Amino acid sequence: MYTYESFETSGMFTLMRPIFITLLVLSILLLLLVLLPQTKNKIINGFTVSSISLVSILISAQLLYSTGIIVDEIGLDGDALSTYLFLAIVGLCFVNPIVFFVKNSNPN
Repeated sequence: MYTYESFETSGMFTLMRPIFITLLVLSILLLLLVLLPQTKNKIINGFTVSSISLVSILISAQLLYSTGIIVDEIGLDGDALSTYLFLAIVGLCFVNPIVFFVKNSNPN
């Protein structure tokens, strides 16, 4: 029928790991854009930072949930690294808007 050796590593389901890494890199890049002073008013605003953070959290939560369902159906073990990547994404996505609004509330 089908084989799942290509997305299985040591009995763990790792197919979604690159998507989690991509979302984490996106969140880190957004944090760097928020921290850089020359991009303060040109590229990003509060709506952009909040929207990207919210969408990243929603995508990574749905991805983690879907991974759990797939793992259960196939009979593999879950990937702990994907869970840690999800937690890092959520943490950065909460920090990004806070840093943006704190930095913009200071007139200096």
